[in-house]
Amino acid sequence: MNYIASITDFFKSPKWMMNLLLAGLCAFIPVVGYMVVLGWLITGFWGRQNDAPESFPDFDFNNFGKWLERGLWPILVSLVAGIVVYFFFMIPMFVVITVLGGGSHDHQHVNGLMSLISALVILGMQLFMFLTMVFVVKPLMIKATLAQDFVKAFDIAFIKSFVSLVWIELLLSTLFVGAASLILMLAGSTACCVGVILVPGLVYYSMTHMDKQLYNLYLSRGGAPIELSPKLSDMPPAIPGA
Repeated sequence: MNYIASITDFFKSPKWMMNLLLAGLCAFIPVVGYMVVLGWLITGFWGRQNDAPESFPDFDFNNFGKWLERGLWPILVSLVAGIVVYFFFMIPMFVVITVLGGGSHDHQHVNGLMSLISALVILGMQLFMFLTMVFVVKPLMIKATLAQDFVKAFDIAFIKSFVSLVWIELLLSTLFVGAASLILMLAGSTACCVGVILVPGLVYYSMTHMDKQLYNLYLSRGGAPIELSPKLSDMPPAIPGA
């Protein structure tokens, strides 16, 4: 895994500044902006045979519809899976808060102990929820990206295989992107907040770069390849027998 390259490769494109600006502006469009940016990155990382960062496709609003379609499926899958995971943990967490957080004010020592236990249990549940999001939602997004399909993304066998082969790198890459996002956002905020506009494109690039590295690592360790959807290619379909 090359963590630094997931950021520095972006600047190898001759038009990296314009790409950074346009992607950042697009990301601020409500709802669909992130889908379009992700669709652009999916095209660059999965929709071409040449992996050279120098020839990464430039951001072009003329491809808005095509990129929106490509970015729709992983976002939709992650949204649905995220909601399920959220409610799966929030209901037990609410029960814990209600049961352990309640009590009579006449027993301050008992209440203090119960509050401490409640806080530790909630912290543990939050950590477990984070790990569930990493080890379930991320493989779902990768499968949805490659298959360009909602139903096919929910492949339990792929999730188990993917996590078993690259779980350490999956966790580390998630932490890296999260830390890099925080640092870049803080740096952007110091530049009169103008830099904040430039951050989303770079962060999403790093995230998708990591996804491609994880998938290649998964394949190198014996993982079963996913058939790429023809929707990812801008080339016309091959003519049988040609």
